[in-house]
Amino acid sequence: MIASEIISDSVPSVKSTDPVGLAVDWMNEFKLAQLVVVDQGRYKGLVTEDDLLDADELTTLVGELKHKYAGWDSAYILENHHIYDAITLMSEFNLELVPVLDEAGMYQGVITLRDLMQQLSKLFAMREPGGILVLEIPRHSYVLSEIGRIAESADSKVLSLYLSNIPDSTDLLLTLKLNVEDLTRVVSAFERFDYKIVRTYHRSSSPDDVRRNFDNLLKYLDI
Repeated sequence: MIASEIISDSVPSVKSTDPVGLAVDWMNEFKLAQLVVVDQGRYKGLVTEDDLLDADELTTLVGELKHKYAGWDSAYILENHHIYDAITLMSEFNLELVPVLDEAGMYQGVITLRDLMQQLSKLFAMREPGGILVLEIPRHSYVLSEIGRIAESADSKVLSLYLSNIPDSTDLLLTLKLNVEDLTRVVSAFERFDYKIVRTYHRSSSPDDVRRNFDNLLKYLDI
């Protein structure tokens, strides 16, 4: 999935000639701590809540802020980049939105954290009914085809998976989302092949769990 497929046009941008008061109103309305600054279709950077608080007056222009856009000129992705690049950028700059540009450098829109979480929940089948199984596997023993075969031998299918490193260990954590909620047969199947079961749990649809899964994904992707 690439950035152009999930661009949002619901979040407004500001211009250098807009008053700080307008930016404050939009930040409050959209509950964001950053806004994109665009002049004549070109991305200039981001203005943050802290930048606005430094303004002497609400009538001060965005372009007159003392520390405007500092370090933000590289905080964007191109529309043909993968959404993993958006995750990396959000993690690196602690962003709530990521500006998206075309190849000519023209501003196209943003990807918000909410949009990204919704798409990742689809990509990793978080909303699909089923159970989650976490295995600890020696790095040299990880064979994807074998894992799929074992899961299918227990009448289940792998909907999604991701790997994470274990600190100070050569082993990996493999998280499997399966299409069955009763994992009894699946656990038994993996145990027969001497796989170490770390934990199992069912899908939860609460917003807190979706956000926690997103935070875990950042760690699993090492970003």
